[in-house]
Amino acid sequence: MSIKGLLLRFALLYISLMIAASVAIAYFELEGIGTAIGMAILGVSVIWPCEAFGRKNGRYLSRGEKWRVITGMVALFWLTDVPLGLIAVLAGEVELDALFLGILAVVALVYALFIAAMVHSTGRSLRKRGLVADEAAQ
Repeated sequence: MSIKGLLLRFALLYISLMIAASVAIAYFELEGIGTAIGMAILGVSVIWPCEAFGRKNGRYLSRGEKWRVITGMVALFWLTDVPLGLIAVLAGEVELDALFLGILAVVALVYALFIAAMVHSTGRSLRKRGLVADEAAQ
């Protein structure tokens, strides 16, 4: 599997799970747990393609590949979620001010750190289970 394949899987999985979750949240009126569901979806969307990459290639991402994958995932995340926040502004649900932009920036940073942590921990997990070689051996 290539890096592009990994990122494509991430994008398709993340977008499809977020659409399904949005429908379920609206239908079952679960707005109070939307953030937790979003974090779980992001975690699954990061781990699953990274696991598949390691299993298919018999190795995990090199240091350079990890940072390209993290950058790509964060960019895809921002390209999907930041516009949704701006749609809320256009719909008049929130006011576009310094506080909103600050919150948006902090949330984007937290999610970026979460993505990086998930990419790194997936590699550690694959190595511990013996599914890929140690980084030192690569």
